[in-house]
Amino acid sequence: MSRRRITTGLLAMAAQVAMAAETPDAPLPVQASLGVERIRLPGQERMGLATGQLLFNVGGAWWLGPVVHGAATGARGGFFVGGLAVQHQWPLGGGLHLASSLSAGGGGGAGAPVGDGLMLRAALGLVRQWGPLQAGLTLSQVQFPGTEIRSRQAGLVLGWTGTFDRLPVAAVGQRRAAPQRSGLGLDQFALTVARHQPRGDGGGTAPFQLVGARLERHFDGLDGSWGLEAAAAAQGRAAGYMEILAHAGLGWRPLPSLKLGLRGAAGLGGGGAVLTGGGSLLRADATLAWDLAPGWQIGGAWGRTQGRTPAMKAERRELWLAMDLEPLARPGSPGRAGTVVRTTWGGGLLHAAQVPRADGSRQSLQAASLVLERWTSPHTYLTGQAHSALGGNAGGYSIGLVGAGVATAAGPARWQLGAELLAGGAGGGGVRGAAGAVALAQGWAALPLGDGTQRLRIGLGALAGSGGGGARPVASATWQVAFGQVGP
Repeated sequence: MSRRRITTGLLAMAAQVAMAAETPDAPLPVQASLGVERIRLPGQERMGLATGQLLFNVGGAWWLGPVVHGAATGARGGFFVGGLAVQHQWPLGGGLHLASSLSAGGGGGAGAPVGDGLMLRAALGLVRQWGPLQAGLTLSQVQFPGTEIRSRQAGLVLGWTGTFDRLPVAAVGQRRAAPQRSGLGLDQFALTVARHQPRGDGGGTAPFQLVGARLERHFDGLDGSWGLEAAAAAQGRAAGYMEILAHAGLGWRPLPSLKLGLRGAAGLGGGGAVLTGGGSLLRADATLAWDLAPGWQIGGAWGRTQGRTPAMKAERRELWLAMDLEPLARPGSPGRAGTVVRTTWGGGLLHAAQVPRADGSRQSLQAASLVLERWTSPHTYLTGQAHSALGGNAGGYSIGLVGAGVATAAGPARWQLGAELLAGGAGGGGVRGAAGAVALAQGWAALPLGDGTQRLRIGLGALAGSGGGGARPVASATWQVAFGQVGP
């Protein structure tokens, strides 16, 4: 079976499973997990692999959601794969269940011989539940079709279960009060730009800039937050570097609109020409934030990154612009209140035609896509996208983008038309064009599916990068699900 048929088959199965959900606006059970295992690469090389996934119950014993794999130990720091996972669970009694899963995604990096970049992982886990917490053992097989990477191993997994609260899409525009946070319970989204400056000579690594995004949840009863952040290099030989970290911090307010704080983070990073060893890194920052207006904030951070190589022992400066995702309710009242806004999540495929490569050739590539949208009005939206190569001999090539778009009004029985412009960073996989700082412009048409909360979006546009080679034509197909959240 061809790699393209494997990938499109998994996407089709995921869409069918998701469309089987019987209550489109009821809270969904959700589970987040982090697994660790050691896979075998050619030449008896071993690499510690961390796997994070966020799965939604979409009917009966079926679960579906995004998955990210990253190198945590060994010599392949910067190895990342993003994709989609489908899981089925069998209860055994006594709090135990068996979980079988299949995931497919694209990525690579750090010189790993991943070919086109398509990664398949099949796993069977024995998991024990204690209230909202889970822990278990896994047996898995990881392979990159068409390459020598084929590894079987045991691993450990830790997890948490909860609910994904959402509101009907039909309620968009209405004023609502919610008893608790909706969605994943996140309070703030920030766009970030940063400068990574190695101390000393950095092992030959020059300073470079990063663009990224951060998601945060405020502590209850404390002036602080925790969350996830990701960033990618946007220039020069560092193009292809990427980092994903979990963070937590505390703050205090000397003035009502001014907040000072301290923040720590831990995660994985690497790629491009930045040597990171196994990929693990730590960061500590002092932060300053200013409330521009209700729901909006600007800020900066000054700190240090600590990794295993000279390139990752660095000073870091960061600026951000943040927006509240959900407002606080009035003082003294429970929950939150605001206007319901439309949010969409989606996954799909991106095709870029005849992209220049480092060896002087040109070749088309295909990438797995994750697309998130936050609608700010019936006709405008903000969007974040991540794409990782799984075809076209570009394994390790990834793109991270943020931007905005305009569209006709959405409806349950009519096509929606729109256009968007995004910018960000890209690199890896021997791709020279569409690397470094990149921009993507697309026009699209979306066909409603089922009850109208799901849709198939087809896009055509162009992708250009600072690596040269001119703008390259792109086409995309994305399956999306919409839900309502209480917004500012």
